[in-house]
Amino acid sequence: MDGIGLGLHAEPVDAELFEALARAHPRLGLDGLLRRPGRRARVSRPRAEAAAWGFRWPLLESHTRRWWPQGVDTRPDGSDILVVSWFAQDRRGRSTGSRLTVVDLRDARRPRFHHVLLVEAVRGDDGRVQMDPVLVHAGGLAWVGDRLYAAATFDGLVAFGLADILDTRAGGTRAGGRRPAAPFGARFVLPLSARLRATTPDAARSLRYSFVSVERGGTAARPQLVVGEFGDEARGRRIARVALAASSAPGDAAEVVEIAEPGIARMQGACLIESTWFVSASNGLRPGDLWVGNAAGWTRHPGVLPAGPEDLAASVDGSTIWSLSEWPGARWVFRIDPAGWAARR
Repeated sequence: MDGIGLGLHAEPVDAELFEALARAHPRLGLDGLLRRPGRRARVSRPRAEAAAWGFRWPLLESHTRRWWPQGVDTRPDGSDILVVSWFAQDRRGRSTGSRLTVVDLRDARRPRFHHVLLVEAVRGDDGRVQMDPVLVHAGGLAWVGDRLYAAATFDGLVAFGLADILDTRAGGTRAGGRRPAAPFGARFVLPLSARLRATTPDAARSLRYSFVSVERGGTAARPQLVVGEFGDEARGRRIARVALAASSAPGDAAEVVEIAEPGIARMQGACLIESTWFVSASNGLRPGDLWVGNAAGWTRHPGVLPAGPEDLAASVDGSTIWSLSEWPGARWVFRIDPAGWAARR
């Protein structure tokens, strides 16, 4: 779609500072993290018509009001590994930022997980490298190759390389007599590798990147993302397809190639399988809605999602959609059968 004029441009981080963290805290990477035992989650399906299977977090994660689950995606090789994003409410005037939870579902009866704090390598007042939390809402996730993209609202997207997960309690090379400490005592951290800044020739048309997912079943040569806007009003809230460059090196760009206004209020997540859209919408403390549609029209399935539904992410083969709910005491990660709901249109 020519003439949209919306997109993203990549701003890589300072490579020297980034590598200084890796020297101080050697890379564990995703596979190294998965070899650790992890904590246990509990298989449990929410009482919601669209939920086919799910699990719940332990007591602390389930009830905390400091951390709120937001985004979800599945490993692009098709293995049963999920990532979930959380954002932190301010505490004593300071935000903890955002974190990932890596969930191992290869033994579906005994889900296990690790938390990983998202950090940025910066230079402190004393000139030494240090870590700051990444302050984004992380309302959605998109996992492409080894790179993970998180929604950053008006700033566009932020990108991370999952091979760069660090263990801050492992040995490394001390820089200047000490190792940079992780914020808030986090053991596992993932440094920011690039920002993809939203670009627009007209501020009034700027796109809000409230959530993001990977398009499944498309024919495009480059990876395609799906993004969209949260808002209480149905009018003016948009979903879009984004053609993503193969990497986030300097000079790379992503382009918004299609944009639509489905007329859905409080959109929390969207995914696209072949030519069919699926959108989650929240209703406060009441059960959420699942919308299914395409260019011919949309169907609302009211109240079939748990209260507080968030992001949507389709599996690589498009046979499953993952979602999650955010309200304390009622937090699930669950599967949806897209074919079954598409057939009800």
